[in-house]
Amino acid sequence: MLVISDVRCLKVLWSVMFIQGVQAAPIERVRAILLTLSGHLLLIKRLKPHDPVPYWVAPGGGVEVSDRNLAEALQRELAEELGAEVRIERLAFTLRHRLGEKELEEHFFVCTLLNYDLALRSGPEFADPTRGEYIPDFIPLTPAALNALNLRTPELRDWLLENLRSLKVAS
Repeated sequence: MLVISDVRCLKVLWSVMFIQGVQAAPIERVRAILLTLSGHLLLIKRLKPHDPVPYWVAPGGGVEVSDRNLAEALQRELAEELGAEVRIERLAFTLRHRLGEKELEEHFFVCTLLNYDLALRSGPEFADPTRGEYIPDFIPLTPAALNALNLRTPELRDWLLENLRSLKVAS
């Protein structure tokens, strides 16, 4: 068993791991491409106090240790953010990317919104006004509507535009 008692040794070990390309596992997140029965896409419009330009994100969030799988994590996140009940249809795509110093792996699932009640929101973001507003926004499934959004994840916009026809059939 290796015991590192010297902080300098730990720093050297970390440097060697970094040079050799050893990385920590990415932070896993789940996101919903949330289709409504009326043929819209439900996104979250974000308004932050320090940024006058709104942007849109797919609802979802981080996978927690207590989540048994990605589907359970997504169900939990959508219940927290929207008070939503959904049917998960399929995995759309997985995006691995860096955000600042974080390595992320985001799993985007096509889902159908069955019901939601904003009074049931329970995530920590709603208790902290400094984090801004999280506004549900129903977006028409059209190229013009999607292209008009300041969508935070451009890969999501690309996927939506490429798969628009099949999304309209599914909703």
